[in-house]
Amino acid sequence: MKVELLEKYHETEDVISFIFKPLEEFGWKAGQFIYYKIPHDDPDGRGVMRHFTIASAPHENNIRLTTRFFEEEGSSFKKALNKLEIGNQVDAFSHEGSFIVDDNRDKYIFIAGGIGITPFRSILMDLSYRNKISDIILFYGNRDKNIVFKDELEKIIANNPGLKIQYIISPVKIDFEILDREVPGLLDRRCYISGPMKMIKSIEQSIIRGGVSTKKIKTDYFSGY
Repeated sequence: MKVELLEKYHETEDVISFIFKPLEEFGWKAGQFIYYKIPHDDPDGRGVMRHFTIASAPHENNIRLTTRFFEEEGSSFKKALNKLEIGNQVDAFSHEGSFIVDDNRDKYIFIAGGIGITPFRSILMDLSYRNKISDIILFYGNRDKNIVFKDELEKIIANNPGLKIQYIISPVKIDFEILDREVPGLLDRRCYISGPMKMIKSIEQSIIRGGVSTKKIKTDYFSGY
């Protein structure tokens, strides 16, 4: 399908959100991702297609792509994305992914690293809209205090006593020790982790050593910029 760029704005200095309007009927589950195709000159080895988490919730109707940019190191696709102007149309297709909450009655711990917050924004916005947040603790690790979506997250907290958030700022790292200290009944919770692969592997290994069952862990990694 075609999607049309409606808005483009900075969330932080190096994180930008792109709001696309689907030009045909489109639905997705909170936490899923979608592929984009942006033809451009001299594409690098990764080509003209990428997938990105849909950072918006289904009830918001428009597709929100939020991503981090590094001016000199970014891929040719990211540079083409950043050059899009309001009104431009691109191809989007094959929304996929199992990083979804399929039983809101369970107790959850969400762990986000940097831009890995995007699926959690979608999930939390969706659950809040449907009044389905029961017991969720979000740990949001970031390299500095420029927290993406912080204002929106704080509004969700204000309306949902079942949600708690802890911001973990580098050089402190999220591991089993921190989670075990701060999370009641940690071993009984379903654990969702989203962020860079290195971060996910480190946390996953730490919590498995601590006794968290692999059956309770779900991951969603971000491959790069």
